[in-house]
Amino acid sequence: MKNRKNLFKVLVTLGILAGFTLLPQSVWAADPIVVILNSSNPADNLSIGDLRKLFLADRSRWDTGKSVAPVMLGPGAAERTAFLKTVCGMSDADFKKYFVQAAFEGKDVAPPKEVSSARDVKSVVAGSPGAIGFVRASDFSSVDSGIKAVKVEGAEASDLGYKLKM
Repeated sequence: MKNRKNLFKVLVTLGILAGFTLLPQSVWAADPIVVILNSSNPADNLSIGDLRKLFLADRSRWDTGKSVAPVMLGPGAAERTAFLKTVCGMSDADFKKYFVQAAFEGKDVAPPKEVSSARDVKSVVAGSPGAIGFVRASDFSSVDSGIKAVKVEGAEASDLGYKLKM
């Protein structure tokens, strides 16, 4: 009887493990979020603090003098929610309030441009030398023309210690 119980536990465990391996990776592993820049931008590494300043309009120019032009998916996108939480420490609602409050205080700031797809994020970034955006790693390819991925805190999206994940 005891051997049957042990066999049953082993079979259940193997069944659970087999089930997980059949699921798409995005279901059981955190999909990295890749920060992208226009390929003419010489930056190759940004800190979380840099990203916060860039997306909250606290920094308006790149070291090259080009205007910063952040772009992101609209509210409700999973990668936007994860990015705002990790980088800005905010929810979508907090992010919106931040820009309303800044305008109320007379600050000359504009929220990032919002688009409807990862393809649009990549297209806007490719078309503007000062643009910065982010997409899921599964939506990024190193052959995408006009854009490049940058390291975050010295790590690439494929590195174990990468901080931007969904």
